[in-house]
Amino acid sequence: MAPDTDLRNVDLNLLLVFDVLYRTRSTTRAAQSLHLTQPSVSNALKRLRSLFDDILFVKTADGMQPTSRADEIAVLVDEGFASLRLAIQPGRAFDPATTTRTFRLYVSDLGQAIFIPPLVAHLHQIAPGVRIVTTDPPLDAAQQMMKHGQIDLAIGMFTGLHADFHQQRLFPEMYAALVRNDHPTIGAAISIEQFFASEHVIYTPTAGSHARFEAELNALSPRNGNARHVALQLAHSFGLDRIVSSSNLVACIPSRLARVLAGRPDVRAVALPFDIAPADIAQFWHERYQRDEGHQWLRALVYELFHDLRPSAVL
Repeated sequence: MAPDTDLRNVDLNLLLVFDVLYRTRSTTRAAQSLHLTQPSVSNALKRLRSLFDDILFVKTADGMQPTSRADEIAVLVDEGFASLRLAIQPGRAFDPATTTRTFRLYVSDLGQAIFIPPLVAHLHQIAPGVRIVTTDPPLDAAQQMMKHGQIDLAIGMFTGLHADFHQQRLFPEMYAALVRNDHPTIGAAISIEQFFASEHVIYTPTAGSHARFEAELNALSPRNGNARHVALQLAHSFGLDRIVSSSNLVACIPSRLARVLAGRPDVRAVALPFDIAPADIAQFWHERYQRDEGHQWLRALVYELFHDLRPSAVL
């Protein structure tokens, strides 16, 4: 589509056909969903290919598979439809039981493991039409996306957010050490000497931050004679438990995640041998959504499910 395309010359119904085609991967199912004939959908696809100067969908044994250009367009079309739904929603009461609204959450992969399972299970009972999409771009990009309505809610530890963001504290989070079950030197507890003598694996997520915890931990190092030895640094938490279970590495992770991973038979969580103030886990949203009825409902639900005044225990 040319940069100066005049929308008055574009049949916007074509984007609806594109959206349904992208979701169904079938001209037949798209026609049924849109209550059109299959030739009408095929003709719309021809016009879409001309509009975007791309084949968009390739016919395969597994259905109409999108091209990379179609994948890019689908994200923008989905965001556009979400904005249109918001535009026509005022004046119509938000009903969780019947809504088909999509909410986009900014969480780290670690946060996804903690928050999404109970949230989705609860939504299945009270709002089965709600769709959840998670994303984890860098924080600066996420802030812009929240300002533009491309992300609804951020959940986790975030610092440096702009003044036009609201936040609500959910719970204080402690940290714990994750070690393999048959660690040769660390038993039911870990001493300060053992902690700083060990090699560590650290995890630096794109979404969220452990910067305050890491800074406090690094400040402890000189007082104990040695800097912490970081042997491995990970961009995400996937496979962290397997890495720990197959090595003598120590991982410092939030206690709620430690309890989840410690359910495996080959790793366990132990309390840290020093005191570090709990980190606040909160939900954040942009001013643009402050009075949105559906957004208010989602925030209330997140608060109901996860609000806890007590720091998490290790065991």
